[in-house]
Amino acid sequence: MWSKFFFFLHSLLLISVFTFAQSKKSKIENIMQTYHNYNMFDGAVLVAENGKIVYKGAFGKANREWNVDNTIDTKFMIGSISKPITCYATLLQAQKGLLDINKTIEDYLPEFKNKPAAKITLKQIMSNTSGMPNYDIIKDFFPKYSRLDFKREDYLKIYIDSPLLFTPGEKYFYSSWGFFTLGHILERVSGKSFAQLLKDDIFSKLGMNNTASYHHTQIVPKRAQGYDYAFGGFTSGDFRDQSNTMGAGDLYSTVEDVFKFHLSIQNNTLLNEEFTKHMLTPGLAPAKYGCGLYNQNFKYTENDSVAVNFHLGMMEGFIGFFLRIPQTNSCVIILSNSKPNDFFGITKALLKVLYNKPVQLKQPIQKKIEKLITEQGAVKAVDAYQKLKFDTANYYVDWISMNFIAEQLYDLKRYDEAKIIADNNVKEFPDRDFVHYVTGNIYLALGKKEEAIKFYKKTVELNGSYMEAKNKLKKLGVE
Repeated sequence: MWSKFFFFLHSLLLISVFTFAQSKKSKIENIMQTYHNYNMFDGAVLVAENGKIVYKGAFGKANREWNVDNTIDTKFMIGSISKPITCYATLLQAQKGLLDINKTIEDYLPEFKNKPAAKITLKQIMSNTSGMPNYDIIKDFFPKYSRLDFKREDYLKIYIDSPLLFTPGEKYFYSSWGFFTLGHILERVSGKSFAQLLKDDIFSKLGMNNTASYHHTQIVPKRAQGYDYAFGGFTSGDFRDQSNTMGAGDLYSTVEDVFKFHLSIQNNTLLNEEFTKHMLTPGLAPAKYGCGLYNQNFKYTENDSVAVNFHLGMMEGFIGFFLRIPQTNSCVIILSNSKPNDFFGITKALLKVLYNKPVQLKQPIQKKIEKLITEQGAVKAVDAYQKLKFDTANYYVDWISMNFIAEQLYDLKRYDEAKIIADNNVKEFPDRDFVHYVTGNIYLALGKKEEAIKFYKKTVELNGSYMEAKNKLKKLGVE
């Protein structure tokens, strides 16, 4: 009798768990479909809880020219989500005794001897406390250098003599050049190409068979084309030669492969607990960037937050977001081939589902504004914005997307309309450095030099490391 009772109880529990999981799956499906319908997401998503996949799905087009849909096994460029993988590879070499993360760049790359970055340690690179600058110290880096194919040694010459922004270890500053340097060190230490090292040491062992380093001459089946949302439609993402993003952003992957990477961190599959701690230990405030991962509390409601490790990946035509919750072996993986999108808002909504919180999706106000600019002009659009922003029951405001509207109009050389939107953005988001920088560019294009200088100065006031704004001021004769 008791055995039948326990069998019944066990069956009931299984049904309850299955039904609960199905409920979460359907809620996540509805959330992602809604974001897709709002024209705010194209790509693939995977959500896992307690080490098990709760949901995986794909939306939109992998290739708009050929009308090919995204699927779960579509390969997306993952941008800077490559950085935690580079750190993982570096720590693996340290675990094998092939390098010491407390040694310096010049210990492995003699060409750095007597250069500003010579005494930076590998751990300082991995924690973004090296003081090395980033691309933006070079005027017009993206339209010029980023499109060129470099040999490793030639690319090093671009920044090897650049002065440091601060004494290594003192502050946090995000530097992709640091990670390129790290990738080059891995090649020297291993005697293999960066791509081959990752394949041999990580991807093959973890079954990440859809992940690799990308070069534009390769034929990669099921690789998505990247797109940027432009006024009224999409444009193909700009070209960048991935030879200059080695170690920093040159990988493509799938949501399921990134999930395998998450599990390897969680289970110490390849990297032992001692070395994994380097990735998961918070670094300097406020970023708290460990070796390749931000380690912070993620607030998903007004009152609820959870300790997470995460990294964003953003590049031409692609946005990726990788967030893991070590306490429950859960994660959210978002790989998108259209930008911008509200990846933070999407992630918050998905975490609400995992933690059984109510989810209320609102319309993105910027989509309404884009339509109004086309139909009625920028002035009427701003008037409508000032009313819609108070309708918080139905609309939400994303400052990044509002700023992107001003950028789009600027790129289209519709400077007068861009100024109207940018002026509104400055009033609405006065503490956002990027908003002031974009507004400065618009005023400069309109020939309003003094006003542009004020906006660039405000950008630097808000963010003393904003090199592009500093370069603009220098060019305008302001030290």
